Amino acid sequence: MVYLVDDDLDDLEIVQEALVEYSYKGPVVTMINGDVLLKHLQSDSRSKPGVIILDLNMPLVDGFTALHTIKTSPQLKSIPVIILTASSSKADELRCFELGCDFFLNKPVRMSEYAILTSIVKSILTNQISH
Repeated sequence: MVYLVDDDLDDLEIVQEALVEYSYKGPVVTMINGDVLLKHLQSDSRSKPGVIILDLNMPLVDGFTALHTIKTSPQLKSIPVIILTASSSKADELRCFELGCDFFLNKPVRMSEYAILTSIVKSILTNQISH
């Protein structure tokens, strides 16, 4: 299962379409900000996503804060997190890796560029199943 977190509804739709187009067949749960994500993760201790795709710039709880909370929680830190952001700042990228993200990707301009994201998601989920 993939959790997709972004405050831009168009981006949520595009990423979902791209995952399907590039052969991801599992469930995708969408959330509109880090606050919703963290509340969901903390309230449902039985079901955890295989991967979280997280935007950085969101209201209430931004991606940096959500990432920090996930990666410092003993119950959540093993969940892989892919940052998918419009930010091209090297400082943002470095900060995300320091906070524990697994991948940092810029939001693609063309649909075909989402193939990389889908490949990463499928690889993460396949490796989790095989262990």
